[in-house]
Amino acid sequence: MWKTTKIVLFMVLAAFIAGLMPTIIDLADRTVIYSVKEGLSLHPQFTAYLSSFFHTAKNYTWHIVIAYAFIIGIVIFMEGQNPDRTILWLLTLLLVPVMGVIVYMIIGPDLKNMKNRKLFKPSKGLPTDKTPFTEDKRFLTGKAIHTTSGADLTIRNRVDVLINGEETFDSIKSELRKAKKFIHMQYYIIKDDGIGREIRDILKEAASAGVKVRVLYDAVGSWKLRREYIEILKKAGVECHSFMPVSFPMFRRKMNFRNHRKIIVIDGVVAFTGGLNIGDEYLGKGHLGHWRDTHVRLKGESVGELHKIFLYDWCMRSGEDPEKVCGNVSCDDCGDIPAQDICDLQVLPLQVVASGIDNGWHSIAMGYFSMISRARERVWITSPYIVPGPILMNAMTTAALAGVDVRVMMPAQKDHFLVFWGSRGNVEQLLMAGVRVYQYKKGFIHTKTVLADDDISSVGTCNMDVRSLEINFEVQLFIYDKELNSKFAEQFISDTGESVELTLYEWEKRPTWQKILESFGRLYSAQI
Repeated sequence: MWKTTKIVLFMVLAAFIAGLMPTIIDLADRTVIYSVKEGLSLHPQFTAYLSSFFHTAKNYTWHIVIAYAFIIGIVIFMEGQNPDRTILWLLTLLLVPVMGVIVYMIIGPDLKNMKNRKLFKPSKGLPTDKTPFTEDKRFLTGKAIHTTSGADLTIRNRVDVLINGEETFDSIKSELRKAKKFIHMQYYIIKDDGIGREIRDILKEAASAGVKVRVLYDAVGSWKLRREYIEILKKAGVECHSFMPVSFPMFRRKMNFRNHRKIIVIDGVVAFTGGLNIGDEYLGKGHLGHWRDTHVRLKGESVGELHKIFLYDWCMRSGEDPEKVCGNVSCDDCGDIPAQDICDLQVLPLQVVASGIDNGWHSIAMGYFSMISRARERVWITSPYIVPGPILMNAMTTAALAGVDVRVMMPAQKDHFLVFWGSRGNVEQLLMAGVRVYQYKKGFIHTKTVLADDDISSVGTCNMDVRSLEINFEVQLFIYDKELNSKFAEQFISDTGESVELTLYEWEKRPTWQKILESFGRLYSAQI
């Protein structure tokens, strides 16, 4: 579709320029005068001809803008995206075509991304269910996730929960220094600051010692990362790639199909994932102050599943066949994942679930929906953004109306304008349904956890917003264990001590200007 679109756009632009060529040539001939004595000089009638040129261009401008708006409208209509998003773009192009075309060119789908998207075309079939799920109600969620995403149920695992940047980075640095064979690292944001340079130096040392080091970073999320940072790594022997580069990344920080995953796999034995990127901000040194986040350290069968996700992303960027690579769980000279003795690990069932444009079922969103809809006692959600879309909003409110203890925790501070006000725009509906809503006051909370009853927990990189659930590449763990559920619940209760619970009576008193911003944010934060 985009190949045809590019050809049509090029032809329209070429026709426009060709139509102006006689005017341009005639203008040049009558504008510049050459004499041996004075050299080049401007014709006295230059101003008149220049005015004529702009007048001609002005007459063509509306034609070209309307043509572009029409073509873009067809592309949006045929994309098969969220109907609300489609209607929003079409109305914008219809009512304000000039502004609509400009905005779409800046923040709409990038041509490179649309080309790369073909590499992630989702399968129309469903994988064969070979995972031995029991009839235990916990695993009904897991079975649905497996059917739609192929995420296997791993049995023997160890999960260490890390609740802030200090714990997380200390653990990561310790494990990186132990690497013997390879380090595979993938992040949405890497910053060239204190902790960023510390991690960089550890990677350099590892590469110098013969460890195979690969680093994958998102081209938009890490757009501020200086070229010098990457060059230092490359000179040390570290392989680096940016994920799906786009034009003008500084204008597209929240757009397109971004890789929001945070993954580290070391020697195939230990792995990390969760909400923390790499930067001093995540140690509480940024303008938002204290940074509350959740990361996990993994051992066991789940490490291999997380490694497959990294390899798929890496090999897509490096040009290798991801299906072949991930099928063999090997990539280049990385070799097979080393065999592990997992017999000593406890039985801790969990799934490592990847979601993105290569999965037409939005498996993480489906997992959330299943957790919420099957809950009978409680659903506790923590997310920096609460713009989940109508399906999950209905699931949350329906559960609350049915008597389930539904609680939502979100930050009181904003880090992104639209999604902050969009999140606030959903608060009233939640409160009216009986959902208990908390605003975290001690700095900023960036955790992405969902608890259902006392036996299922989810933690990872996926926010409770449409962009994470439907557009970006994410990874989330679904854990079927009462002990870990209890740990997450204890942390949720601890976080409420740093929060303020909202009431419908007080919330309805907020100023009108806030309600306007909430409506604007709710409309645009999930759709652009």
